[in-house]
Amino acid sequence: MQAEARARAQRRRRGQSLVEFAISSTVLLLLAMGLIDLSRAFYYSVSLQGAAREGARHGAWFNTPARTNNFLDDADVMTAVKQGLYGAGFKDSQINLVTAAGCLAPTDSNSATNKPYPAAAYPATSQSVNVYICYTDPNGSRFGSRPSAPGDNSWRLGDLNVSILMNFQLITPLIQGLFGNGLNLAYNEHFTIQGKP
Repeated sequence: MQAEARARAQRRRRGQSLVEFAISSTVLLLLAMGLIDLSRAFYYSVSLQGAAREGARHGAWFNTPARTNNFLDDADVMTAVKQGLYGAGFKDSQINLVTAAGCLAPTDSNSATNKPYPAAAYPATSQSVNVYICYTDPNGSRFGSRPSAPGDNSWRLGDLNVSILMNFQLITPLIQGLFGNGLNLAYNEHFTIQGKP
């Protein structure tokens, strides 16, 4: 009799352990998936920041012997931005240069064209990026596009601002429930256009 009671108690404990494991593993699995999503978002945000910095740095570079800013144009800045984004797995079809709107206007009207940006400025398609390049000449005039580099250094001490906006797609249902289907990521970098008097 006593052995039979012990066997019954042991079976109950095993059943209880199984139920506890099922409940706790579900919670742990959701936490792990959430961490994976947030880790992916962090990875892409670092890539966007690096690409924006590289594009702005490249465009602001001054060629001292020729006394020109050879790369102060859309094509050269975009080449540097794309090189930075290729490392994160982006393809040309996912990278869009937006020139129609001119310089990107922030929603809080700050004069430095820094974030926050309006929702319409972000790409409609997830896992793609919109690139905005804003050139400010030394007099303070802004231009949303430069088809060719200047033949001199008349833009020296102006500002080059490269903004990259992304609609990041979440994959975990729990995180989607908290944040929606995606997160809007945005980074911009300002560089002073180099030159000699």
